[in-house]
Amino acid sequence: MKKLLSLLLFSLPLFLYTQHCYDAKMLNQSPAFSRLLYQKTKMSHYKYDQKFIHINIEANDSNTFIISTVDYILKAKSDTLYEIYFEFKPYFTIDSIKVNELACNYIYQGDSLVLLPALPVIPFSEFRVRISYHGMVTSGIPYRGLINTYSNEYQQHITWTLSEPFHLVHWLPCKQDLTDRLDSAWIFITVDSTCKAGSQGILTAITPLPNGKVRYEWKEQYPIVYYLLSIAVGKYREYSFKTWFTGLPDSLPVINYIYQNPQCLIDNKTDIDRTADFLRIFSHRFGIYPFYKEKYGHCMVPLPGGMEHQTMTSLGYFFHWLVAHELSHQWFGNNITCATWQDIWINEGFASYAEYIALQEYFDQATADATMRNFQFRARLEPEGSVYVPFEEAYNEHRIFNSNLSYKKGAAIIHMLRYLCNNDSIFFHGLHILNTIYKDSILTGQDVKHIYESITGLDLNFFFDQFYYGKGYPIYTLMCFQDSLPNNSFSPITLKLMQRGSSIDNNLFNIPLPVRLIFSDHSDTLVILHPTQNIQSFMFDVNHRKLSSVIFDPNDWILDSLEGIHIFNKPVDYSNMVIQIYPNPAKNYIVINSESTHHTIELEWLTMDGKIIEQKIYDTFPIIYHFDTKFNQNIYLLKLKVNGYVYYRKVSKY
Repeated sequence: MKKLLSLLLFSLPLFLYTQHCYDAKMLNQSPAFSRLLYQKTKMSHYKYDQKFIHINIEANDSNTFIISTVDYILKAKSDTLYEIYFEFKPYFTIDSIKVNELACNYIYQGDSLVLLPALPVIPFSEFRVRISYHGMVTSGIPYRGLINTYSNEYQQHITWTLSEPFHLVHWLPCKQDLTDRLDSAWIFITVDSTCKAGSQGILTAITPLPNGKVRYEWKEQYPIVYYLLSIAVGKYREYSFKTWFTGLPDSLPVINYIYQNPQCLIDNKTDIDRTADFLRIFSHRFGIYPFYKEKYGHCMVPLPGGMEHQTMTSLGYFFHWLVAHELSHQWFGNNITCATWQDIWINEGFASYAEYIALQEYFDQATADATMRNFQFRARLEPEGSVYVPFEEAYNEHRIFNSNLSYKKGAAIIHMLRYLCNNDSIFFHGLHILNTIYKDSILTGQDVKHIYESITGLDLNFFFDQFYYGKGYPIYTLMCFQDSLPNNSFSPITLKLMQRGSSIDNNLFNIPLPVRLIFSDHSDTLVILHPTQNIQSFMFDVNHRKLSSVIFDPNDWILDSLEGIHIFNKPVDYSNMVIQIYPNPAKNYIVINSESTHHTIELEWLTMDGKIIEQKIYDTFPIIYHFDTKFNQNIYLLKLKVNGYVYYRKVSKY
């Protein structure tokens, strides 16, 4: 190892290094300045591209001590390189560093490792870097970096990695840049012969070594984003099978490293086997599985969730929705990747919507619909939130992975995009196009917008501005007016729509709204409202039929909150008919109140598919209604009849 010998000799690199340290510190402390400081810190990164990585790491299943050598093939950009910058946490002892086979000086402090090659690297040339190091990883961040955790259920320790979004630095000197994929990767993992080790690509060999060790040699031939590199080490049992589906030139191995405890396979076999069905569904809906020349599989790790490592997901359990979610990331996240963390919707919104697709096509529509209503419910818990991560939060990990916004609201707006396509063939064709045009590349929400505009002919500016970039969701009130005419006939219906945004910053939504009108003769018709103003009236000729009831957004396409539906069969002063319902969402009880005069208040609770749960009659406001065991966490329809008009309201119970 060569150390720093002369302050004068290295004064310029040291100045550069101190700037890097200052910026990294500020990134953690001041998100408002994160973009500017992050770009400054990364300036040295942008002087080279990553081509290939060979990780040769020794790990065990009892702690986080590692011995590692990493070889990079890199390519200089237009500048001569006098220093080569990596991000790397300061847990380790550096054993040696070489650039193009020549030992070099380096500066290793803070979160930075700056190499000072013996000979400058000329522009546009490929060069090699080898870094050997050892040490105990102590990230202090739960389920991030390289960690060792214990499964209480199956009594087993596992050492494993999770590097998204900024945590590869905890175990590997690296360039954390979404725009610079490695062309390929080898991950060789040396472990005790009692253990197995899982990673990316194809297992090309298990090589016996001295002292009771073996080396698992995984080779990934596909391009890979930095955070998808992984290892998992433990006393695993392998449960694997092959699957076939349309488009595969050969069978696809599904390799699963599960806990050694025999009960683990008994508990999980049915859910693991579903992976084959989900591969078939997603290959049909998104395009052929992107890594079909290699494998798909899972490594079980003690994690309350999953991580979509390329070709081999790490996950804590095999719940069907989690298996589907993580598998779909092989398309949305791994094959195509968000261009910045502000567009994490590309990864997590589409993977969450894949849960809905799996339920719809493998299970049943009712289960899928209940899941979508839950997604919409969760999105409404963030009335000031946007799917697009704001500039000032671009490096705030908690905001990036906000489950209500990036995941649930993200899925809800994809559901609305499907509604706007008005044709499933077009919608899924768009998903195929995304995975073809942007294969092994990055994209943004704008890119998704442009693709769907090109295949539908729609102008989607309003939709993305209001639901993707904009805050919150629309809140609607619908009033329905119809007059009686002679000869038992009825006038055309006037629908008066009033809307506001849950956020004052986003107060008008233009998405077309489906409304089902149901008549006293049991016939019905679906009408579409196209709002362009906050208060707007629409008239419909209904062939003299009497309006009986109204269902707003009958198939729950729209992420919204419905304050109420009012049906008037005669002129009424609406100002005296305001009904308040709060809190909504509600947990244990709900209050229903009005200042109007009244005689009888008929209350009816219904499921969203129209099944009656309970009917009650009251004679005065306010009504304090306490939920009992008939109500689970779900969305229900409250129907009130007061003084000759009918009022509907969706109520979220949590």
